[in-house]
Amino acid sequence: MLPASIPDVFLDTDVAFDIISKRKPFFRSSVKILELAAENRLQLMISESSYTNLIYLTFDIYKIKDGLMRLTDFIHSTTIAPGEKSTILRALQSPFKDKEDVLQYFTALQASADFFVTRNIRYFKKYALPELPLYTPEKFYEVFEL
Repeated sequence: MLPASIPDVFLDTDVAFDIISKRKPFFRSSVKILELAAENRLQLMISESSYTNLIYLTFDIYKIKDGLMRLTDFIHSTTIAPGEKSTILRALQSPFKDKEDVLQYFTALQASADFFVTRNIRYFKKYALPELPLYTPEKFYEVFEL
């Protein structure tokens, strides 16, 4: 993060879907991060591969009534971090057990995100790197607001 810039906050798929679906009890804490982005206090990032999952969850699994509008609005509020072959290979070769989660984390690293926000801290904690700190939505909002 450049000193004069706003932080890049990478959202894991679970947090993004909490916002899109208004999933309880997680929506309240997750949407606060979206509000900070709307105030131009941070830039939200999400992986390109997360959108495949979000589309599938929104339309095929949960069949969210106004899913098209919610996804479209969400897309407009984020920067999309593309996946790269080297990032995918790094994820596959990593000791992380959940390869989808580690792909999210390594995509955030490759995109130079400043923070990684997920509800699944326990999946990442053992292998997370100091240059990309992990936060739950609640903890991130608490720390960021100080």
